[in-house]
Amino acid sequence: MSHTETVRKTFSRNVLIDIAARIGYLLTRFLVPPFVLKYVTLDSYGLWATTFILVSYLGISSLGISNVYIKFTAEYIARGATERANRLISTGLMISIPVCLLLFSAVYFCLPEILTILKVSDTLKSEAEVVLLMVVAIFLLSLSLSAFRDLLVGAQQLASVQLIWTFSYLIETLLILVLVGSGHGVRGLAEAFLIRTLIEIVLSIGVAFRKLDWLQISPRLFSSEALQTLLSFGSTVQISGLLSIVLNSIERAIAVPMVGLAGAAIIDIGKKLPAMAASIPSAFASSLIPASSYLQGGLKGDQQREAQQQLYLKSARYMNLTSAFVCGLLATISTPLLYVWLGKNYTNAPLLMVIFAISTQLHLMTGPGTSLLKGQGKPLGEFHYIVPNILFLLLFVPLLGISFGWSEVSVSIAVASATACSAAYFINYVNDKLAVSQLDYIKTVVFPGIIPYFVGMLFSLPTTILVSHSSRFIGVAVIISTGICYTAILAAVILKLSDRTERVAIIEIASRFLPSNSLSNLLLRFEKDCKKPAYR
Repeated sequence: MSHTETVRKTFSRNVLIDIAARIGYLLTRFLVPPFVLKYVTLDSYGLWATTFILVSYLGISSLGISNVYIKFTAEYIARGATERANRLISTGLMISIPVCLLLFSAVYFCLPEILTILKVSDTLKSEAEVVLLMVVAIFLLSLSLSAFRDLLVGAQQLASVQLIWTFSYLIETLLILVLVGSGHGVRGLAEAFLIRTLIEIVLSIGVAFRKLDWLQISPRLFSSEALQTLLSFGSTVQISGLLSIVLNSIERAIAVPMVGLAGAAIIDIGKKLPAMAASIPSAFASSLIPASSYLQGGLKGDQQREAQQQLYLKSARYMNLTSAFVCGLLATISTPLLYVWLGKNYTNAPLLMVIFAISTQLHLMTGPGTSLLKGQGKPLGEFHYIVPNILFLLLFVPLLGISFGWSEVSVSIAVASATACSAAYFINYVNDKLAVSQLDYIKTVVFPGIIPYFVGMLFSLPTTILVSHSSRFIGVAVIISTGICYTAILAAVILKLSDRTERVAIIEIASRFLPSNSLSNLLLRFEKDCKKPAYR
């Protein structure tokens, strides 16, 4: 089998499995916040959300190494050089474990100052100390041992990784219901996170050794060549990773000192569903790095360039369609959805959901470009998105904050505006580098991503009216019915605008998951009727 055919099959399989796992995660995360908010205060919930800003900054200690594992494992496997992968992993573990121990020590000794920066009240301090240390400890342990999970991703064994992740987050969800419901509060969330992460670590190690029969880990395999690889490629990704994390959490980081933990909690509520929805289309980006690296290791010249172009355009199209499908609905029915979800109205939360739904989709549109560049060994390309984003933030945040006052709304609009401008600049840069026509990109990727918002608008007013005059229980039925009708209409429109190859692919996917051929036959008849597709 050719390298291109191998990538096509493994990429499609990995994306489908990844999306299925992420949908399950989305469903569990959808249920957790309204349950937790029944048992904890808004300040406590804000503390939990803010804690993960801190651990995400700590996470850049191993972020660069993680990307090195994925990229170079895929390349070494394509070349049959698995002994180099063993040296790379062994060297990486000997670096990351001591670094994570040092980071935990720093957090432990600086804990009083951290609580002061977070403006934690005296009543929350004792609980905050335990939660922070517990979450930081298990998070750093996960980062130091992430090599085994990353190995499986690089070997394109994403199915195993997602099965482990799915099992772990289901256990975590069950524990949250038990622990928080029995009065453990935010500490119960930390305890559930601890157990979930331990399960994920142990299973990843076991599966890696069972699936990869060539895998060997030993201090004797420490290699100066592997160290150079880690430091050269990894340091670049490390810096871009730090800046990306800052950008992804900047609105909450600004909100904490400006509007307090309660304001940060409102932002988290408004961003929660768009952020969770982002995990589904991110399956394309996470699968692109090993796929691109595999092509990089197995193909040369024009053959490689054409394969990379096709991989980029197709993944960008499907990733944008997937994100628009979710974000379009979130943006158009934000008010009734938040009420049914949380059981009460939080001021400004619906508006924030609209803002973050749109900015999340724009941010995700940069994912195929950044992943493809990393897979090609060009991590510096991501700075063409990060640096403009920072510059626009420096312009928009003080401009809106001073002009309209510091609030969760002004901060969120400023961050979303910076995302939109920098995303447009970066997409233009990637298209130029890959010699992809801007017009082709607009027709293939951008235009289909706008359609879900127009379809969603058809349901915005009716859904809002029905939910506002119904009980919460009836409201759930209204939201579900809206989602089904929205999906059916959108699917018909997208199928009409798709080419024959895409329709056949949809039919094949439907045949795998449906117990009968009824829908597949319907799609086949539809395909015959669409003689002149709009997209080619």
